[in-house]
Parts: sequence; structure tokens; C-alpha cells
Amino acid sequence: MTEFDTSQLFLSKRLGEIRRDPCCFFQVDDYLPDDFYRALRETFPDESTYESDDSKKRGFRSSVESDSFDAFCDANPAWRQLIDFFSSAEFSADARKALAPALFDARGVIEHRPWLDCTRRAIPNNPLRYIFQEPIRTTFQISLLPRDGVVVPHTDAPRKLISLLLYFRDPDWEDSYGGATEFYAPLDPKLARSWDPTDRIPFEQFKLIGSAGFARNRLSGFVRSDTSFHGVPPITCPPGMARRVLLINIKRLKWSKRHDP
Repeated sequence: MTEFDTSQLFLSKRLGEIRRDPCCFFQVDDYLPDDFYRALRETFPDESTYESDDSKKRGFRSSVESDSFDAFCDANPAWRQLIDFFSSAEFSADARKALAPALFDARGVIEHRPWLDCTRRAIPNNPLRYIFQEPIRTTFQISLLPRDGVVVPHTDAPRKLISLLLYFRDPDWEDSYGGATEFYAPLDPKLARSWDPTDRIPFEQFKLIGSAGFARNRLSGFVRSDTSFHGVPPITCPPGMARRVLLINIKRLKWSKRHDP
């Protein structure tokens, strides 16, 4: 595998149609050069790396296991190159530019504040910086969702701004196994006003409005908002297989939670 021009991965160069109503979501097919994608897939972390949650989702997080995550990237040049690119202030600035209308839809006039990317710099300890700027950082999760794993619909915590998902589909994966990231609208908008952003709401409370199928080398994403309900129905793949994804999350840093993962 040889290095390539990562400038071709900026969202401003790759995004086509973007859906904005009732929430913003999108996808980019054949996102990475094929040999680079194969190098990533072949070195995808094994199951010993992950921590599990109640949904059977297994995660390897840069914000929680930072030393282990960095060691994994350092040992695998393709992953290091990709994570360094997504970690760059140039990528977050380009993502903001490419998704500016949707970010304004989601956040209103507060979105006019300049972003201060703290992914590779010290987090500000002056509270005034959080008034006149929007400190942000990019975090990563390498995710594995096995048979019967599920992501129940939710909108994500308000501090999230943009979420991206890069799919690593097994060559033997069949569409019938699932794995798509689905987007929903509540059947009862009045009831939805009582839900908290991190509440997990049963699937039967929603209608499906769109889907980013689990396809090889596909990048899907969305802008977090009060209407960005998304989830993954139960996976039905055979034992030993799993939905493998790299999640890239651009988050704002609140003064009171500036040191949280």
C-alpha cells in the first residue's frame, strides 16, 4: 500500500445529494482508494480490543482508550494516515463548510461562532474562549456489532455536531443481514418533545424516512439535531460475522464538560 492524496477525501469534494428535512443525512460511495480500503479492512482490530455495552455493540474508542488506540494506529500505517487526516483542523473546517446550511438548520445563530479545533491542541481553560468561540474536537470509535446487536433510535447527545460512519463490509456479507444506518421521524411529534436527546426510543414509535445501506467502502453521515433520530435494526448475520464501522464524531466542548471523553 502506498500513501495517496488525502485532499480527495474532503467532504466538499465528495458530497452529492444531501437530505436536510426533517434531518440532514448523506452518503458517499467508494470513498477511499481501493488498495487503501483493503489495507484498513485487513487490519481491522480483532475482538480482544473492544468493550461491550447492553446493545451488544463493541467499541474501541480514542477518547476512552487513547493510549491503546494510538498504539494500534502507530502499528498500522493505513489507520494512522486515515486517523491523522480526520483529526486535522483542515478536515473539520471543510466538513463545517460543506454542511453549513444543515448546521445552521440544527443550531441557529450560535453556529456563526468560529470553531476552535482542539483535537491536536490544548483544551482552553479560559471560559471566555467558550463564549466567543466554539471549541471542538474529533473523536473516533472502531465499532463491531455482531449477530443480534442493535442500535435503538436516538438523536445523540447535544454536544455532537457531525457524525460520520465508514463501513467495512465482510466480502461474504449479504444485504439480508442488515447493518444499514436508518433515519426516522416520530409518529407522534408531540410525544417526541418529551424525549431526552440520549433516550433510546422503541422502533415502533417511528416511521422510516431514509437509510444508508451497509455497503463496502461507503461513508455515511448526518448532522446532529433535535430531529436526527437514527438507529440500526437487529443484525441477523451468522455467528462469527459482524457489522464493522469506523465512527468519526466532531463534538463541541462545553466549558463544564471540557475534559469529558
